[in-house]
Amino acid sequence: MKELSLQWKAEGPVKMYKDLRMPQFEINDIVATTCQESFQIGNYSCLVAEFHMRRAIGFHLVQSYLPTILIVVISWVSFWMDVDSVPGRTTLGVTTLLTVSSKSSGIQGGLPQVSYVKAIDVWMGACTAFVFCALLEFTLVNYLWRKRPGGGASEGGSYGGGGAGNRRIGGPCNGFRTNPDEGGSSGTILGTSTLTGGKGVPEELTTLPVQFVQALTQTNKIKARNIDEWCRIIFPVAFGFFNVCYWCYYLI
Repeated sequence: MKELSLQWKAEGPVKMYKDLRMPQFEINDIVATTCQESFQIGNYSCLVAEFHMRRAIGFHLVQSYLPTILIVVISWVSFWMDVDSVPGRTTLGVTTLLTVSSKSSGIQGGLPQVSYVKAIDVWMGACTAFVFCALLEFTLVNYLWRKRPGGGASEGGSYGGGGAGNRRIGGPCNGFRTNPDEGGSSGTILGTSTLTGGKGVPEELTTLPVQFVQALTQTNKIKARNIDEWCRIIFPVAFGFFNVCYWCYYLI
C-alpha cells in the first residue's frame, strides 16, 4: 500500500460498450469501489466494480411462460370432449402433463442450483398442478359416467317352474313369462305378470325397479356432464386469478 495505491477516476470509472446486450439480464448500475488484499508479505491495493443486473422478463416470457401457458390451456380442451372418448382425453391429459414436466426440467437445467424457491419454481409448480387436476377431473367424470347403482335389478334372471304351464323369468315381479304352446325350453315373452299364487300384479309395479336403476344411471351421467361444464369456467378463472397474484407479487 505504501508503494502503490490504485484509485478509480472521478467521472465514468467504468465504460461499457454501448451496444452490449445480454439475453437474460439488463445492467441497472455499476458501482466502482476500492479494496485491500492481504498477503504474507503485506497489503496490496485493488479495484472492485460491482455490476447490478436485473433479469430480463422478455426472454423468459418467450422461452418459459408463454409455452407453459399454452400447454395448460390445451389441457382444458378435454372439458369440451365427450365423456365416452376415453382414449382421446386420457392421451391429451397424460401428454400435457409429461410436456409441462419436461419443460420444467429443461428450464431448471439452465438455472443455478439454489436452496430457496425461485419465481419460476412457483410458476412451473402451479402449471403442473393445473394440468394434473384436469387429468384427475376426467378420472372422476369417467367414474361417474360408468358407475352402476348398487342393488339394481339383475339382467336376465334364471328360469323357474317345471316343464308344464307358464314359466316365469327372473322372479315373481319381473313381469315376463313364456308361452307354453311354442314347445321346448323357449317361448314367446309376453307382457303379463304372474305370481306364485296366480294373482296378477299391475305392470307399473313390475317396471319400477328398472325405472329406478335407469333414473340413478341418468343422474350419474348428468352429474358427469355438469362437472365438465363447471370446469370449463372454474379452471380458466382459477388460472387467471393465479396469474394476477403471481405477476403482482413478483413485478410490483
